[in-house]
Amino acid sequence: MTTNQVINGFDVSNLFDLTKPPISFNDDHKRFIPEYGSMIYTVWDKDEKFIYAGISGLGGKKNPRGRIVQHRSGWRSSDQFCTYIQDFYVLPEMLETGSYKPKKKSLDDMTRDYIRNRLFYRFVVIEEIGRSEIISIEDEIRKGVFGFSPPVLNGLPDSW
Repeated sequence: MTTNQVINGFDVSNLFDLTKPPISFNDDHKRFIPEYGSMIYTVWDKDEKFIYAGISGLGGKKNPRGRIVQHRSGWRSSDQFCTYIQDFYVLPEMLETGSYKPKKKSLDDMTRDYIRNRLFYRFVVIEEIGRSEIISIEDEIRKGVFGFSPPVLNGLPDSW
């Protein structure tokens, strides 16, 4: 029997329900994420290690898909998550294997491939929530909740 995991009055159980398979960044996000609302999401590696927590859909359009699209791109210049993935996963692997062959966009492509092939996410969409409320929930998750340590890449306090 699963108990609800609630932060600030919002059920965020789906973010940490390891009995349900997470969504691959390689899958078409439009099949899973609705077009409207604010979203809280957690990112997991292939070993179910909690590595990142984020939010999306804060602007006037409340498009929850926006951040996942950015993350899937692998573009380091436009996304802090992609920077973390490249710095902490792609570059160390590349240095270990000596596999880097310089060419335009190759690091972004390697980051995109890493994200799409090795990372997964879980999410909760809340249609009506204020900016400060959703940021507060994200901050609670980044501190570590429900027996989970803070996320590896953006935990509070820094968990690197």
